[in-house]
Amino acid sequence: MSVYDVTMRPLLAAAKNANPITQAEFASSLLRLFDFKIPRVFGIALSGGVDSMCLAYLSDVFARKHGTTVFAFTVDHKLRDGSFTEAKSISNVLATQLGDTHPHVRHEILELDWKYAEKSSHMIERTARTLRYRALAKACVKHRIEHLLLAHNLDDQVETVMIRLLRGSTSRGLAGMRRVCWIPEGYSTYGAHHVKILRPLLLQSKVRLIATCLKAQLQWYEDMTNHDPTYTKRNAVRYLLSQPEKLPQALRPETLASFCERLSVQRRQTDLSGLRLFTQEMDGGNITFSRSSMIAVWKMRPEAYERRDLNSLVSFIQRLVSMVTPLDLSDISSQRYREVVTKLLDPKETTFTFMNIQWTHTTKTVTRRKQVRRACLEAQPNVGKLAASPFSGCNLQPHKNAKNRRFSLKVNRSALKDEEQEAGVEHYWTLARQPIPGHNQPIAVVLIPPSGWSDWALWDGRMWFRFRWETMKQTSPKPIMIRPFSEMDRYTISKFGPDVERNFNAKTRAINGRQLSTLPVLHDPEIARMIAMPTVRFYIGTRELLCDMTPKNQDILTDRQ
Repeated sequence: MSVYDVTMRPLLAAAKNANPITQAEFASSLLRLFDFKIPRVFGIALSGGVDSMCLAYLSDVFARKHGTTVFAFTVDHKLRDGSFTEAKSISNVLATQLGDTHPHVRHEILELDWKYAEKSSHMIERTARTLRYRALAKACVKHRIEHLLLAHNLDDQVETVMIRLLRGSTSRGLAGMRRVCWIPEGYSTYGAHHVKILRPLLLQSKVRLIATCLKAQLQWYEDMTNHDPTYTKRNAVRYLLSQPEKLPQALRPETLASFCERLSVQRRQTDLSGLRLFTQEMDGGNITFSRSSMIAVWKMRPEAYERRDLNSLVSFIQRLVSMVTPLDLSDISSQRYREVVTKLLDPKETTFTFMNIQWTHTTKTVTRRKQVRRACLEAQPNVGKLAASPFSGCNLQPHKNAKNRRFSLKVNRSALKDEEQEAGVEHYWTLARQPIPGHNQPIAVVLIPPSGWSDWALWDGRMWFRFRWETMKQTSPKPIMIRPFSEMDRYTISKFGPDVERNFNAKTRAINGRQLSTLPVLHDPEIARMIAMPTVRFYIGTRELLCDMTPKNQDILTDRQ
């Protein structure tokens, strides 16, 4: 018996008696993921398999009904001969099956570029995933798409949970794939941080997806490599799960699905708790971020965190880390974040490194002046008649033997007294980019056109830049390099005279030398020297270049999504 007979034929047989997914079910699921705001355009990832063809069919019906446009993206991985022809044939099938007489579904093929990528067998699955999501992110930005639908289903979810179980993941990982999340690899494409991944079929079994395609008489392509258990780890797990009778009850698909759903609910609650805490700390001024030095300072209040759930604190720390780190958050397991939370709440060391961030703990003993008002009342005669009246919580009555009942009251302010009261110790954590090693200097080269803005370029995974000329003097594109500040730049600045040097020192006074070496400078290759340090608004000579820059973490600093 072939592997295909073991993994796929039982699903086909079961699909003949299964209920197809109705349009009402799909629309209800999708509208919730859209927050009941139907976008003008959305995208779907279309591989040509049964899952994605089912998604394309249901999305097409939804788009017809609601008057929206769907972009279907097929990724050509370039891993075997004839892959582009296969991708092209998907376009033909789409036009034949869904009809090409309406503009609701538009197909586009995205070809992966393996020029600088690792193609070794042990890395091929991870690398292909990275390149695939980068291509999808760029396509979404190009077409102004903010929602990309993927066809992951319940069977895929169970496979993911099994893989993470074998890997020893924490409860956050065992909650499986999210129905809504930000697009992976979006950090490397400007504008892609607004693109969300939606999985409207994640709660549906693969059998129902197949039943939907059979009822609609849809044609799909079966990639036989997906059924080879020796090809990838996921394939091996898929083969294992296709024979549930050979598995213990705790590892059977239905058990794993139920287990995953419970953990998913818990994860949503802890994520919301972490978001509330982060928003509260930002709004209260306990977290500050300097755009000039690109450093975050967190005033940690132990009483606010000691009773918090550990997973909520992990969610909070992830947001805090994203303000400074040059790395992608998805590369780090939640277990590492748990270890960091323990270090932060009980700091036995004053400094450590995590996510290429230098964490430095400092304390400050503070006192608070408490003003105690001791008011003395003095009578002023011949002003007015004093009736019985309340004053500062006291009931004042004229003295019965007073001859002159016409008087007023005056507060003797000399009786005010200040007292000092010990308030305790304040804890601060400073998050700064780890010093950059000389052999691994981040460099970005931007080609500036004679007119208009250049493309956006990401430097050191922290800051987006684009440039344009202030005047139209250039006749051809010119390159500008973005690199870290070095001691050689100090010498360059000193050659332009004391005024320029004083200006530089004034603008960088609050930044120490180690932190200064992590900031970007603009370097002109034609004259072989720095021309500006844009984050502190320092320029040498005439400012001919306009620089537009924004932190990669812009959303964290504004709407805190």
